[in-house]
Amino acid sequence: MKNHILTAKRKVFPTFDLKMSAKTAVAFTIEGLALFLFASVPSFGFAFSLALFCALVFARQNILAVSPCFIVANVVFTPDWRMLLYALAPVVILVALYAIFYKFRKNVPLWSIALCALVGMIPYVACGCVFGSDYLRFGLSALFAVVTTFCFGICAYAVFVRSILHKATVDELICGGITLAVTGYALSGVGGYGFYAYGAALSFCVLFCSVCFKPQTTLFVGILLGAGMSVARWNMTYLGAAVALATAAVAFSPFTKWSSALAIVAIEGIEWLLDAYSGTGWQSLVMCAVGVICALCIPSSVTTKIKGLAKGDNRRAYTGVVNRRGRELAARLSSASDVFYDMSKNLEQVAQNSSECSPDKLAKEVAKSFCGRCRDREICFTALGSDTASVLLPMADAAVNRGKVTILDMPPFVTSRCSNMHSLASAINTSAEAYKKRMSEAKSLVACKSLMSEQFAGVSLVLDSLATSCAEQVNFASDDVEFLKSELLKHNVVASEIVICGEGSKSSATLLVRSSDAQKAVVAKIVSKHLGCKMEVSKIQDKGSQKAMYLDCAPVYEVAFGTAQKRYGEESESGDTVSVLCPSRTRRLFAICDGMGHGSNASKTSKNAVRMIESFYRAGIDSGIILSLANKLLKIGAEDMFSSLDIAVLDMQSGGLDVVKLGSASSFIIRKENIEMLTCTCAPIGIVDDVESITSRYQLFDGDMLLMMSDGVFDVLDGSGVCEAIDEIDTQNPQTLADAILEKALQKGANDDCTVLAMRLFMV
Repeated sequence: MKNHILTAKRKVFPTFDLKMSAKTAVAFTIEGLALFLFASVPSFGFAFSLALFCALVFARQNILAVSPCFIVANVVFTPDWRMLLYALAPVVILVALYAIFYKFRKNVPLWSIALCALVGMIPYVACGCVFGSDYLRFGLSALFAVVTTFCFGICAYAVFVRSILHKATVDELICGGITLAVTGYALSGVGGYGFYAYGAALSFCVLFCSVCFKPQTTLFVGILLGAGMSVARWNMTYLGAAVALATAAVAFSPFTKWSSALAIVAIEGIEWLLDAYSGTGWQSLVMCAVGVICALCIPSSVTTKIKGLAKGDNRRAYTGVVNRRGRELAARLSSASDVFYDMSKNLEQVAQNSSECSPDKLAKEVAKSFCGRCRDREICFTALGSDTASVLLPMADAAVNRGKVTILDMPPFVTSRCSNMHSLASAINTSAEAYKKRMSEAKSLVACKSLMSEQFAGVSLVLDSLATSCAEQVNFASDDVEFLKSELLKHNVVASEIVICGEGSKSSATLLVRSSDAQKAVVAKIVSKHLGCKMEVSKIQDKGSQKAMYLDCAPVYEVAFGTAQKRYGEESESGDTVSVLCPSRTRRLFAICDGMGHGSNASKTSKNAVRMIESFYRAGIDSGIILSLANKLLKIGAEDMFSSLDIAVLDMQSGGLDVVKLGSASSFIIRKENIEMLTCTCAPIGIVDDVESITSRYQLFDGDMLLMMSDGVFDVLDGSGVCEAIDEIDTQNPQTLADAILEKALQKGANDDCTVLAMRLFMV
């Protein structure tokens, strides 16, 4: 079966597809009405509508649907052939800009969109200044076009691309406020005879926000819409009236939406009776009621869904589902681990109970198969009081231990009574040979069972580790996560998604941020402060228009190392293999494997051993099982295929050092005050059937060094010579130390493959 890999390309060009769903059609209807609304603004309609058009295209809206609305809106409110040309110019410029960026596969930045808006305003401003005398108005139009393009663009991107339901950044809040104020300014001119759309829009927005969002949002929207209306009419009483409506809606929002609706209508009625602001009347009360009725007509299912998304209630439910599924998966993995563990124990028990080839068993078998069929058996059995197994034991012992039995090995009882001595000797030799063959086959089977037992044990441990990882609680919707999002927003970092796993030194976090935020160093600092441990960015991946940042607990320590090697004689390859591996983010593995002999054969042996050990460590198998499996595989693989092995595993969180030595030369821990020699008492891997590795635990501190070497170096320097060389060299540079120790060994006449590996632990 083939694996089909789907590659997602970044969307850098606006959509040109004319097909759209009902939801998309509603969205474009609202966008078209907004373009008509801004185009209706006296004096600055073209600038505001151009800014909104550029912002919608930047937010990846269908340019074939937006462009006609922009052109028609401006021509309707300024029916002139020159306005048609003014409106066509920015459309052509935007299409050309996106075509250029599409060719180079780059995203279009907002500043280039604002520049297009400015260039698109040039014909409008130039002709206005030539054919008219209102230079200030046309100059302000160009300025407003650029500023509102930035504001509308940031808001449109937040709504259509990033999703408005996530918390807004500081710049999004500022731009959103300006957008609301401009909207209030534009609404001031829509209507007549006292019936103005502003009243209906204000009451609708205030009631809708009080039902779905926090009180601060309701006040924010009401104040800014009122501010826009106040600027348009040069009357601050409109701002006061808007604040009163928003406050009434917030005050009654804890009850029902009907109570908030009645409060809004009541406040508007009181303002009419008191003649609170210019233009108030029964018409404004009617428009207020129309807005309230429209808001009340929104289905409760819609408002409930928006409210839940805004508050993150469903995300809390998702958290519970994910954690429950994690616990279920952990239980299944744990059960599978138990199965493999039981299989391992059963195979181990079978291997231990397997029969061995012994003289007792051979003697009993010959007594039954040969003597039991002899015609004189009754005479022998009567004389002995039992079968002849006890008499045949010395002969069986000779056959098992020496491989052959002769008449000289027969006891006096046999030589004086048995008439078939030669046949008896032949029967014992034949039985011994067959018995040894069967036992050899059984021994091979036992070795395979033992190997399978240890493999099952390793799989059991890996599954158990995976179960522990799956059981860790995932957090992406708690109050802590919301607080972390707020802290990031204070530094203008938008994290639309945050997932936190683990605790303490095992903590990890995944953030989905804007592309511009992925390289900010402040992200790791804020996450570190929130989780209570130092975090660092381990990986950044593209996720469409956003980037996923993966943060893990930063290690307390790090290690610097250096190696030095010299091949034996004129050999093309060294029999020593050095391995430096990171099995996990918090562990560093260093190993020297010395294959038997010299040249390519020794190199192949040591590389095979190191390759197996590296794979096992990457899989997370316990070191004891790793070494036992490697020993058995090497012994099964070929005759006389063995290697000495020196392994050091450093824990970057605690500074702990685990050392495993199998037939290897001594190592040295170099501290500020002393030097400690680590010796080896175990045989190399690949010699004996069962290897008993002893893992020694040591504690290293900042500045401590570890020196490892092959026997080619240690045999000529010995322990005291290495210590003298370390004192003489007196360096904290691992590479300098490794080079100097190798040079000392060569000066002493080293005549073997020589390898030195030095490392120094330091605090980060």
